[in-house]
Amino acid sequence: MSEDLKLNVNTAHSLDGYKFSGLDASLVGAINSVADYYRIDASTTWLYGITGIAFLHILDENLVEPNGGPVEPDVFRLIRHIGIDIQGLHQYAEGDRFPQLQKEMWEKAKLAIDAGQPVFAKNLDIANQTSIITAYDEDGYYTDSWHTGEKLAEEAIPWNHLGLSRCTCINCVQSRNKTEASLPAKAGLISLHWATTVPAADSYTSFKESLAFVIRLNDEEQYTWAGKTYTVGNKAHKKWLAALDADEVDGYFFSLFLEVLKEARRYAALYLTEAKEKLPALNPSLLDDCIEIYNQIAADYSILGTMYPYTEPPVRQLKEKERCIKLINGLMNLENEALAALKKIFADLI
Repeated sequence: MSEDLKLNVNTAHSLDGYKFSGLDASLVGAINSVADYYRIDASTTWLYGITGIAFLHILDENLVEPNGGPVEPDVFRLIRHIGIDIQGLHQYAEGDRFPQLQKEMWEKAKLAIDAGQPVFAKNLDIANQTSIITAYDEDGYYTDSWHTGEKLAEEAIPWNHLGLSRCTCINCVQSRNKTEASLPAKAGLISLHWATTVPAADSYTSFKESLAFVIRLNDEEQYTWAGKTYTVGNKAHKKWLAALDADEVDGYFFSLFLEVLKEARRYAALYLTEAKEKLPALNPSLLDDCIEIYNQIAADYSILGTMYPYTEPPVRQLKEKERCIKLINGLMNLENEALAALKKIFADLI
């Protein structure tokens, strides 16, 4: 935390050594930060893989939630395998229930930090992003995320802004002033969690459970949460293609999805490589076939990422649409091949 923060050192409560790990998949980044804080013996690659997020492609209804899709309860169940138990709340609330939950979770966050337990939250400063909470004082929360470092980004976020995505940096404040009404929000996602350590499971179980989750979610193709429908895998790619064809894809959010996907698929290949080294009972030939596909997928997402980089201020228009559609079509086919390869690996485990 920088020296010029407005954190009141006389009343602040903080966790030494707790900092954001820097991943684009911010939920994984927050969990990785927890693992670093507790000095859990697991690589970032292994952690990324066992959450299943390395293999998933999830789209919301409006194509604007690059980190909105992970199924938190499943992710937290899987991450327990490396020795981290995550508790908290992930619930949409409105009306009188919204400020009530904000206050309840504020008190729980304080208790956890005072007990030396790392805390993280979604939609605290950046919409659809997870940030870690490094400290609190009488003014509110202090966070660390991939966004930290922007001017005024490290000021306190009042406790009653939980769930409202109220980043304090000058760019976000100016953007909100241009686009938002001045009326106070009375609804939002309350998603705040804290972590403790538990005995870890064996690596074989961790690997098997991660593949089971990925295969199940891809086969189901969609799920509904808080009144929203999320599409997964092949169906998500088809939704993207239809939106691209109809000029309904926002270039800014598209770039954010690509940042997450190119990172995730790179870790998918690395995870399978680490599994091959760590678990000699696995069929190396099946793993090699799958690794090759995911390396190609990561390379193709990197091409798209170069075509449509994340920029501020946002670029909304997509150029080279025909080339983009061709690449997405190719990626859809590769992702289907990769899923089939994962199913072969999983079948060999049973």
